[in-house]
Order: sequence, then structure tokens, then C-alpha cells
Amino acid sequence: MDENEAVIEEQETVEVSGSDELALVREVVLRAHPDVVPELISGGTVAELLASVDPARAAYARIVEQRPVAVETPPAVPAGAATSAIDPSTLPAQELIRRGVEAERRKGG
Repeated sequence: MDENEAVIEEQETVEVSGSDELALVREVVLRAHPDVVPELISGGTVAELLASVDPARAAYARIVEQRPVAVETPPAVPAGAATSAIDPSTLPAQELIRRGVEAERRKGG
């Protein structure tokens, strides 16, 4: 038995007195394992708390697999000022000339 196994075995045999101390141990377990469903971490002893980690982790993995993939679509924001689309073939010649002159003036030409 290596040193890690000995530590784990010692932790499992520790008896915790009082519900406050057991709650503290549960909090440590939750902080050490953020990838679990917290409601599934339960037990009356340290060994029971540690034994509940694997099922809670498996439940968390199933939840993550089943959640829909969020597709982030950027919001549609019009570029520049809002203008209405006008079919140039419906405009009279005078209006086409006016718009052409105005566009050249804006370009600086």
C-alpha cells in the first residue's frame, strides 16, 4: 500500500462527531470536487460522503452532456443610419442626378 492509499483509508475511517463537523467536511468535499451535483453529496460519515462523490460526478457529466449547445449569434445591428431600400429604376432622372451629385459631394470629389 502506498502513501496515498494509506491517507485515503485513514480519511475513510475517521469518525466525525456532530452534524456541524460533518457539514464542514461536506463543504470541503464540494470545494474539492466542483464537477459534482451538490445535492447528491450526502452521508452520515466521512466514508459515506466520499462514496457519494463518484455518483454525483457521473450525474453532473450526464447533465452537461444533455444541455443544449448555446449558439451565440451576434445581434443584428444595422451599420450606419437607417435607410430604406429604393429601387433606382423607379426614381425619376432628376432624383437620380440629385443623389449622384450629393454622393460625390460627400466623397469630396
